[in-house]
Amino acid sequence: MTATLPCRRFMPAALVLSLILSGCASVSPGSQLASLQARHDGTLPAAAGRTTTAGTAGRAWWQDLRDPALDALVAQAEARNLDLQASLASVREARARAGGVQAESRPLGSLDAQAQVTRPALTEVDPYRQSLPRPPERRLITFGQALSWEIDLFGRAGTARAAAEREVDASAADARGAQALLQAEVVRRYVALRHAQRAERLAAEQVAVGEQRLARLQARTRAGLTDPREVDAATADLAQLRAAHASWLAQGSVELAALAVLLGESPARPSAALQRLLPPSALPSVPDDATLTVPADLLSRRPDVARADALLRAGLGQQVLAERAHLPTLSLAATLGLQQTAGNLGQSNAVRYAAGPVLRWEWLDSGRRAAQTAAVRAGNERVWAQFEQTVLNALAESESALRNWQAQWQSWQQAHAALQAADQMLAYTSRRSTLGLEPEGSALAARLQQLAAEQQHLQQQAQALSAYAQVQLALAAWQPQTKQ
Repeated sequence: MTATLPCRRFMPAALVLSLILSGCASVSPGSQLASLQARHDGTLPAAAGRTTTAGTAGRAWWQDLRDPALDALVAQAEARNLDLQASLASVREARARAGGVQAESRPLGSLDAQAQVTRPALTEVDPYRQSLPRPPERRLITFGQALSWEIDLFGRAGTARAAAEREVDASAADARGAQALLQAEVVRRYVALRHAQRAERLAAEQVAVGEQRLARLQARTRAGLTDPREVDAATADLAQLRAAHASWLAQGSVELAALAVLLGESPARPSAALQRLLPPSALPSVPDDATLTVPADLLSRRPDVARADALLRAGLGQQVLAERAHLPTLSLAATLGLQQTAGNLGQSNAVRYAAGPVLRWEWLDSGRRAAQTAAVRAGNERVWAQFEQTVLNALAESESALRNWQAQWQSWQQAHAALQAADQMLAYTSRRSTLGLEPEGSALAARLQQLAAEQQHLQQQAQALSAYAQVQLALAAWQPQTKQ
């Protein structure tokens, strides 16, 4: 880096000083993601026997549920969700700040113009009372421009740029995490809505069958054919069924309102897209457990780990800046302008200029920089501990989500088998009741049991779908196709 100065005798000193200190280059701390695998075993015990692949491309995992309405909701949420928009704006803000830090290392120029009336005080021109005349009033006009450029001798500007870029990386990781969380939350809320709608229909049918059963028991009791305690038990069962029906009815409204917020809409005035969700519909399909794959590079894919890594690197850069704050600064400065009374600015003697290097060293700070350096170092210890804790939390969350998915998938399979058995029992009991081999109340009781099994099957299906969304989020299955 060279600079031309009007006064050439400053050049050798500045050049020598630059060469002496050129070894203090900028510092850009390396990422810790590459060494994570060596320090932490990322192999999940729950993934034993599963397909493990490295470099798995990101995918729209919610499409595995084969529900076009859900796909449309996720797309709308990604386009209109306000939390996601705020996260993306934070990325743009961080980039703008990083651009400002980078611009600080470039030359700075300024223009100024000034018109003033000046006249010194008598004590200034004649401090010893020698009867010196006081100068007359002067009217001066000044035009000038200044150029300054701090040479990055100790790499502080480069290190500051690197730290600012790591802040951008942290914001981008936040945005990635917010988008992935939004996708999973839309899936969970949509599943909960469909579950509530179907459960409300089943609950209404359970109430109707319960009322029929209670009426028949009351008639048999009046005829002396049934123990009155059976009527009391049926009445209690019916009250529980009615309470469950009211609960599911309210739950549907809650889930619809939550979906509206995720889509960036007012729950009080749902859009046409939300109104199309009002008619009950089947829940999405539960994917096969065998199709689930675990990425070998799980930790490097997770946005929370990437954010912690970026903050750690930014903190290390700030520590370098604090440790180098005591070093001198070298700037190249030049000014050129005009100063003269009005009407005489065109004269050659109105030109004024100055140029040369400026070396500044604050040799006494009374311990300020030492305290700041100690604070930054302690902060880096905190950030490092947070980084390691984030890694451990990521492993624990992924293991728990995978275990939960396996348990919920098996529970759904068992609930499916229980529903088939309840269907067979209802069919068998209905045939015997039709033939007069069993009382009609037995068929109603079997129907209630079959409806309860269907409710349980529906509940397990919703839980399995929610667990699938959680495990896909924990395994960082989705990755952005383009940089935010």
